[in-house]
Amino acid sequence: MADHETPLPAQSRLDFSRRQFMVRSAATIAGAAASSYGFAWGDLAYGQQLSGAPVEFNVAIRPDWTQGWFGMINQEKGFWKKYLPAGSNVTFSHPIQGGIVTSELIANKSVIGHNGDAPGLIATFQRERVDIRAVGIIGSSPSGYATFQVLVRKDAPEFANSKEALKWMDGKKVATPKGSASDRFFQDVLKREGVKPAEYLNLAIGVITTSLRNGTIDGACTWDPQGAAVSTVAGEGIARVVATGYPWNERDFGTMVARKDFMDAKPEIMKAWLKSEIEAQIWYCDPRNHDEVITIAQKYVKGLSRQALWFSLAGLLPEPYYGGPIRDEKLFVWNDEIRAVQAKVVEYLAANKVIPSSTLLPGAVDDSIAREAMKEMGVSSPLVTLKAVPLDKGYPLLGNKDRIEDYVALFS
Repeated sequence: MADHETPLPAQSRLDFSRRQFMVRSAATIAGAAASSYGFAWGDLAYGQQLSGAPVEFNVAIRPDWTQGWFGMINQEKGFWKKYLPAGSNVTFSHPIQGGIVTSELIANKSVIGHNGDAPGLIATFQRERVDIRAVGIIGSSPSGYATFQVLVRKDAPEFANSKEALKWMDGKKVATPKGSASDRFFQDVLKREGVKPAEYLNLAIGVITTSLRNGTIDGACTWDPQGAAVSTVAGEGIARVVATGYPWNERDFGTMVARKDFMDAKPEIMKAWLKSEIEAQIWYCDPRNHDEVITIAQKYVKGLSRQALWFSLAGLLPEPYYGGPIRDEKLFVWNDEIRAVQAKVVEYLAANKVIPSSTLLPGAVDDSIAREAMKEMGVSSPLVTLKAVPLDKGYPLLGNKDRIEDYVALFS
């Protein structure tokens, strides 16, 4: 690991000891204060609650996907109540794949949803049915930790590195949930490496787990926490995680999507909602809150161990399949790196005739309200950069209140 143990760039280092994880412009937030346990979270919403008539709507969130866990945190902690008008009621649904999120928005069951890179962009091409816009970034791992989890069955040969593991899949039976961001990545890297599986199956994540357990597939590509949950590194031990996007320099990202008619009719409500998402993203990445995050995750993601859930949030995938130094970046809005990934995703989807054109529709991506929300809260992008920490160093300290500062220091 020595070759990879390099410090984070200066702009990515966070002062965990003074504030709960990071609010870069806290001085601009009225009432901001520091304490021995960091930032006083109530201050983040100081003076931010909208007045006026209460509203009611549904949001489609993804507890099944670690990068999107802030959705369940917002549901559980009720941060949205501090920003929306008093008396408002927000309900939450839990689709297990991005395409289902899009279906909920089309049916007007939900007005806001959390999606991966490919499903989020596919959603914006549905204007003949309903106008959906990509409005914010859920998160982004520079090496695809959250969404590009390549697995092999546990009795597969030992490989020297991730690319060798991928080449082993030539002529084998593999699976992924079709139409997902994981599918897009998996097809891309298999093609790049000249690997032609005998079968490329469309299986839901639960079926992938069962198939790996009974040995009816040889490999798969999925997302966390499933990758961690089945892994020999941190979970059940029925499969090995042999790659993320790191060897191919592939970044993942997820998108928040919203119905345009909702955005137009209630722009201030949309902004207030995005403010609650900002707080939820910062809160759940804060190492001081990780123990509570995992407790909440166990309520929403059934049957997974605390160790596996923690690893999916903050664990470092070790050699020989090194996963990269950064688990997640909460960018919240688009930057040049995300636009570059987005262009590749759109090109890929168009080439495979998933979407009709490699050119996004006008206004398909609109993070203007998200930028207004950030400005009014005095925060900047990235909201949070979460380092990946070795399992044997981080997990034993989880929940140890006497060593909370030691745990926090691991992420600096």
